[in-house]
Amino acid sequence: MATINLVDLQKDYGNSHAVRGINLSVADGELIVLVGPSGCGKSTLLRMVAGLETVTSGRIEIGGRDVVKAEPAERDIAMVFQNYALYPHMTVRGNLEYGLKNRGTPRAEIDRRVAEAADILKIGPMLDRKPRQLSGGQRQRVAMGRAIVREPAAFLFDEPLSNLDAKLRVQMRVEIRKLQRRLKTTSLYVTHDQLEAMTLADRLVVMNQGLVEQIGTPTQVYDRPATLFVAGFIGSPPMNLIPVTSFGNELPNLPENTDIVGVRPDQLKLEPSHDAAISLAATAELLEPIGGESHLHVRLADGQTVILSVPGRPAIAEGSAITIYANPSALHPFNRQTGRRTDH
Repeated sequence: MATINLVDLQKDYGNSHAVRGINLSVADGELIVLVGPSGCGKSTLLRMVAGLETVTSGRIEIGGRDVVKAEPAERDIAMVFQNYALYPHMTVRGNLEYGLKNRGTPRAEIDRRVAEAADILKIGPMLDRKPRQLSGGQRQRVAMGRAIVREPAAFLFDEPLSNLDAKLRVQMRVEIRKLQRRLKTTSLYVTHDQLEAMTLADRLVVMNQGLVEQIGTPTQVYDRPATLFVAGFIGSPPMNLIPVTSFGNELPNLPENTDIVGVRPDQLKLEPSHDAAISLAATAELLEPIGGESHLHVRLADGQTVILSVPGRPAIAEGSAITIYANPSALHPFNRQTGRRTDH
């Protein structure tokens, strides 16, 4: 196992800046998830750590060693891709053994590592099958097994669950988290799925346009988003971002330069919870029942659209006039121009 340190890491493609001066320290045994929309630079960052992309400037340290000029095979990492990258003509056992054989690992050691990985991932009965005989989830287990047998200093995961269906993604997400906790291997994990990121990460790195917007535990990022981008990206449904002017004179004293107020859908209520609650007149537009809760879309008097997450299935007719409420403590103040919180 090892630490990973990225120091002023930059990647340019001509005049395009894909990764712009990233600084990040990953502790020994930590699972860091890089999350953000397509094109934000997260996969490019991971590929630089793996040695699959050249570095324009900056340093990459794995276990205290600068590996910027090292070949991928010299970095002591193992990568799991979204497309599995299995050799179709080899059996599962052959896929697991291949890298170890190339490195001259003794036969007894190969057998030990393959047996251990097969036991951890419950793929023992599949060792003599070819990849085409396996389901997507089984192929992903084999891909992870190939990483495990390497016994690397670090795992790198590049959207490994994106090719799986929704149910299998949930199952594999749990298995990856259990696996990482069991092996305690330092891990960098890339995904565009913020729910996947929230449930897997020890810490999140939220990226946007080649920059880091925020680093923190999932709880820290959710409870106190540092920027408008993070507020609108993390959470499902995302945080409502409402102009201060929509509240009229209802708002309490806010930090200077606040012109946008964020409030989570589950913090907007149909009844006031106490006397200090802020009220907003609204018109119900759409009620979406989602299991034990509903998403209620409403339109404020100034035309602003807001979403509430409410328990059950409230009897609210579309088009009816309602009042929604929020406690002052649930409000997140932002400035539109800077894009950042104003209550530093």
